[in-house]
Amino acid sequence: MQPETLITITTEIHQLSALLNDCVSSGASLGLLAPLESGEAEDYWQAVGGECQQGHRQLLLTREEGKITGAVQISYCTRINGRHRAEVEKLMVHSAYRQRGIGWLLIAEVENQAAARQRTLLVLDTRSNDIASLLYVKAGWQQAEQVSVHWQRIQRVISCYVRSSRFSVTGCIWRS
Repeated sequence: MQPETLITITTEIHQLSALLNDCVSSGASLGLLAPLESGEAEDYWQAVGGECQQGHRQLLLTREEGKITGAVQISYCTRINGRHRAEVEKLMVHSAYRQRGIGWLLIAEVENQAAARQRTLLVLDTRSNDIASLLYVKAGWQQAEQVSVHWQRIQRVISCYVRSSRFSVTGCIWRS
């Protein structure tokens, strides 16, 4: 199974929406609350598709027997002073396909794609002590900060992780 880049979302919107619904319903830390409202997943993917078309975002996914099993996004900073960095967003693996190395494949491909675009600093945030945070640490990411976040009556502690491929990380500033 090799991750692929998806540029046109329209042909896959139903599978992507099913993936997003599955992950949100199973408690994944994606910044969305379960249950998703009707059409919310499709609207989300339409917005992602627009950013992919503009080249500001890249959507990577995995498939098994034609079914989308996982996805992750890379958001490329376009400002002149930020063209060395990118943010990793929404790493998702369908609940029926977890613990098979799909998350590992996706995060490795994120690093390959970012390096191909000369992005030397990757950042992400995830819920602290989440299963995803264990994956990032095993993949060599460094926890830079933990922050307490209040959002829609929910209090969570999230962690900011960084991965620098060519430079040492000298500091990370997080302001809440």
